[in-house]
Amino acid sequence: MKFSFKFSNLLGTVYKRGNVKFTNHGDCVISPVGNRVTVFDLKNNKSWTLPFENAKNIARLALSPDDTTIITVDEDGRSILANLRTKVALHFFNFKKPVEDIVFSPNGRFIAVTHGKHVQVWSAPGHTREFAPFVLHRTYTGHYDDTTCIDWFFIVGSKDMTARIYSLDPMENFSPVTLSGARNTIVGCFFQEGSLDAYTISSSGALGIWTCSAKLQEVFLRTKDKNDQTDQDKEELVKWKKGPKHFFEKENFTEITSCALHKATQVLIVGFSNGVFTIHELPDFNLIQTLSISQQTISAVAVNPTGEWLAFGCTSLGQLLVWEWQSESYILKQQGHYYDMNVLAYSPDGNYIATGGDDGKVKLWNTMTGFCFVTFHEHSASVTAVTFSPNGQVVLSASLDGTVRAFDLNRYRNFRTFASPRPAQFSTLALDSSGEVVAAGSRDTFEIFVWSIQTGRLLEVLAGHEAPVSSLAFSPSHPVLISGAWDKTVRLWNVFESKVSRETLNLTSDVVSIAVRPDGREVAISSLDGALTFWDLEAAVQVKSVDGRRDLGAGRKADDKITARSSAFGKCFTSLCYTADGENVLAGGRSKFVCIYNVEQQILLKRFQVSRNLSFDGMKEKLRSDQMTEAGPVDMIDDRDSDEEDISLPGVLKGDMSSRRTRPEIRVKCVQFSPTGRAWAAASTEGLLIYSLDASLVFDPYDLDSDVTPEVTRQVLARGEYARALVLGFRLNEQQLIKEVVESIKCSDIRLVVQALSDTYVDKLLWFVSGQLDTSAHLQFYLTWCQEIFTLHVSWYTIVLLEHKQKI
Repeated sequence: MKFSFKFSNLLGTVYKRGNVKFTNHGDCVISPVGNRVTVFDLKNNKSWTLPFENAKNIARLALSPDDTTIITVDEDGRSILANLRTKVALHFFNFKKPVEDIVFSPNGRFIAVTHGKHVQVWSAPGHTREFAPFVLHRTYTGHYDDTTCIDWFFIVGSKDMTARIYSLDPMENFSPVTLSGARNTIVGCFFQEGSLDAYTISSSGALGIWTCSAKLQEVFLRTKDKNDQTDQDKEELVKWKKGPKHFFEKENFTEITSCALHKATQVLIVGFSNGVFTIHELPDFNLIQTLSISQQTISAVAVNPTGEWLAFGCTSLGQLLVWEWQSESYILKQQGHYYDMNVLAYSPDGNYIATGGDDGKVKLWNTMTGFCFVTFHEHSASVTAVTFSPNGQVVLSASLDGTVRAFDLNRYRNFRTFASPRPAQFSTLALDSSGEVVAAGSRDTFEIFVWSIQTGRLLEVLAGHEAPVSSLAFSPSHPVLISGAWDKTVRLWNVFESKVSRETLNLTSDVVSIAVRPDGREVAISSLDGALTFWDLEAAVQVKSVDGRRDLGAGRKADDKITARSSAFGKCFTSLCYTADGENVLAGGRSKFVCIYNVEQQILLKRFQVSRNLSFDGMKEKLRSDQMTEAGPVDMIDDRDSDEEDISLPGVLKGDMSSRRTRPEIRVKCVQFSPTGRAWAAASTEGLLIYSLDASLVFDPYDLDSDVTPEVTRQVLARGEYARALVLGFRLNEQQLIKEVVESIKCSDIRLVVQALSDTYVDKLLWFVSGQLDTSAHLQFYLTWCQEIFTLHVSWYTIVLLEHKQKI
């Protein structure tokens, strides 16, 4: 079995913190999800996560005007420059300070970045003759506190309650202008389109309008005609005058947390800390719409280029909304689990994944689109187990609220609820292969309850365990229920014949999780001592064992008093899953690693690191001594201002002074293979991670040179040099470009082109054509390519096939 699984997608998390951006064609929303970036295609109803990771959670991101380059900046100011189309990280850079805002210039030549009290402007990659991607153009000073927002050309807001207007390059008779008068931090500052008139918005709810004494065209003409200026013109180039001041209606002492301006239509969108947003028309400040989308702070606002769609991000809820304000309807409404995601289950066809979380919700995700399409809210406590029926029409879930619920996926309703005669907290769930009997294990009464799905009647109550039941599974080939518990035993029950366990398997430590091999002859057991043991169910004997404690990896939390190596002895695998062939086991636990073991050879085959996000606790193996202070580790000191993440007590206006900052610990709570075996999923602290064999590299150049570009390829193609254009396309290895070149070649020229290719490029061409035969509508066209390839290069392919057989 192949184990070259690559990260494919991140589901279950749609927004964490930072700003959201629309692409310039307006069809996609780009959202930061932890230390990754997810793109939501609103037209095609798809989402995908870029494969690269920042060191910590992303605080800001910027997109170039041509939608090619994306820059992501984490909490500490470390950034990644990436190509959005090819999904490849190109350069890593450190701004050395936290970044509040980063913006590309409208022509894409410069990047403006807040840098503490200063603002830095860098030349964008590809616009200088320097080898380094980032070249500092100029640093702008003058603010007395941290800068917060930027707009071209070229105004900067700050926490010192002022905004300053700069010139990109030094201009004669012009010095930076300060726009004052606000009573709190400047949240947004904007220029009008084609004008030097400006708006400033403060968090206290005031909108300031500033009118310029000169028009934009006049300023450019004056700068060009410097030598012809009179003494009167040289006194001052432009002046700004304070215009009317408007105030937003404040309710319950809310403050402005985010804003966006659509310059073409002069529509201003403002988000408040109580979950309300307003739409105003400027400069008259006419109220168009007011809507409350949640009870939590609106952390990010964005508007698409046409001004029709508005995107809102909410940090505390992990929610992302796209609202069409003219028709007053949602284009996109996605939200992950409010608390941790506990469990997952694949549907029988592998198209859907059901997840359950600590928020009591059961969510269904489409693996093809990446969207959640239904959420069930019936549980009132944490969901501890989910599973699909064999026909894929029913989802069952167990919860600590003492119920097992069955949900119909045709009508999306809870059609059956199973409860125990006396209150019990269900910690695990199992469904037999016929889909007619469901069993749930109790955490507090140590019993196993068995119901009939058709009638909802309680069939049996199985007693025998002396500790909480941790895991249940039905044998696929025998009418046997297998249960594991914290009493260091695994019991086998003949559910349909007797209430007494048929066999008891004794272990040396508490049982955490079990998994049954697809043929039903073997069970894998994970225990609290970090070991994996494999038992023959027919003989009831242990046949294999693996010590996986060291494979889980060591990580030291900031407040740990012991070393990472010592803390590893307390870790274990909490979830197991067999591969489809039953030869290997996938295991995950309280660690950043997911391991695949070979059962027969009892060895570790591969280990996957699900996250490299240093914002999680326990990611580092060693703690740096320079990060230790008299008050404890620097990471544990809460030096934040009172912000939207603080939950206020009743009657408190400035946040809860008793609140503390906590860092979540990275964990893998559940792992499962898809029925096809081509992918596996992990429910982790970061979200629902999908690893797939089908995630091929988008950008994999061959024999690349500086003169090999898409522009050069299209020029060669336009001149009719088809063979050379095809070679250039393969050297770039961009699928769209290769397809464009191949489909531009006439059928009469195919033979000459194939004849001119070397064996290396013939191999690449054959792989490309074989892929197009499955998806393209031009079947005869690509069959002609196949015919010519095999006719002209048949001897070479015969040699390759013979060599391949000899290796096998």
